[in-house]
Amino acid sequence: MQAVRSAVVVFVVLAATAACSDSSSGGGTADPPAARSSTRAPAGDPLATSPAPQGDRTAAAMQTYLKGLAAKKRFTGAALVLKHGEVLARFAAGQADEAKHIAVRPDTIFRLASVSKQFTAMLVLKQRDRGRLKIGDRICPYLVPKYVKACPKAWRSITIRQILSHTSGIPDISEMPDFFPKLPKPTTTQEIISRFANKPLDFRPGTNWKYSNSGYILAGAIVEKVAKKPYGTVLHDDITGPLGLAHTGFSSGYPPTGFAKGYLKLGTPAAPINGSQANAAGGVYSTVDDLGRWDRSFGADKVAPAATVKEAFTPLAHCPSGGCLDSPSTGYAYGWLVDKLRGHRYLYHPGLLQGYHASNAYLPDDDIAVVVLSNVQNTDVNGINRHLSTMALTGRS
Repeated sequence: MQAVRSAVVVFVVLAATAACSDSSSGGGTADPPAARSSTRAPAGDPLATSPAPQGDRTAAAMQTYLKGLAAKKRFTGAALVLKHGEVLARFAAGQADEAKHIAVRPDTIFRLASVSKQFTAMLVLKQRDRGRLKIGDRICPYLVPKYVKACPKAWRSITIRQILSHTSGIPDISEMPDFFPKLPKPTTTQEIISRFANKPLDFRPGTNWKYSNSGYILAGAIVEKVAKKPYGTVLHDDITGPLGLAHTGFSSGYPPTGFAKGYLKLGTPAAPINGSQANAAGGVYSTVDDLGRWDRSFGADKVAPAATVKEAFTPLAHCPSGGCLDSPSTGYAYGWLVDKLRGHRYLYHPGLLQGYHASNAYLPDDDIAVVVLSNVQNTDVNGINRHLSTMALTGRS
């Protein structure tokens, strides 16, 4: 999920933007139906894509860059770059399953790890837009008695805004000693919450920033409570179904057949992950095509009304001096790190979870979406994403 801290590789993300930056249940039911195998969408679709013009220099430079990384075994996975709906890069390299010799394809499904938080945060906003909750509400009335028998005393003042912004002080479950040993085993949202419900807070709510997967697990539980449906069903009904994200979903077990298996490094398989453990903080799976469509749905006001989209990109909290998640950023919005790239708004989120590393970015003022998904954990997806984003902005390698 995300917090690779103190030697812990959490659900989420610690992103390293170094090496390549200037060079190279929650519940949940049915998996989505069979997905499209191309980047094209139905005629008249505002999110439809088209190939870059033949001979486009930026597209050629991106292909050369990605092929170079793959040749040096610095990239296994899939990458997509869209600018104003034109496909500048749609690239895949390496093995989705080394033992079975199954190659990664552009439509291969990957675990998103903490990139999942973008979906969970938007689901909260959509429930708010329906009048089912307020972002400033305290969390306990939504959690008692279904998820916790009684509200922990330390949680009584904590709000939905604070769990979404990582300012609640609730300790991160991924830093607990039993987190990784339990990853392969099925669980319930109630059981996960019980593991951190009575832990002392890291700080008084609203006084600091510290990444916490626990907060997003609680956010997923609140979505389930007010929507009266499992998280995976709400995700499908409110986002993936309406947007046509046919490869995207949440499963309390494993993604659909054919998903990329995770590796700690090339040749070293990671232990399996049960989706119920990743939960609403890191359990969503997707493809680069679907994530590019997801990103552009914000610019087209398809995921939510314009006012809600604006809110989704507005920081809820300021980042520490080194950036949120130790990544370049000035603020944390609704599942998005807020940064500037060459003076342009650069919104992104990394995802790191045992065997997977993901980076999804959107430059809303330029209609640029950049998605980099890898099933090899030590891949510098954030550096690759930033480099591709810079190329898309400048047209230079």
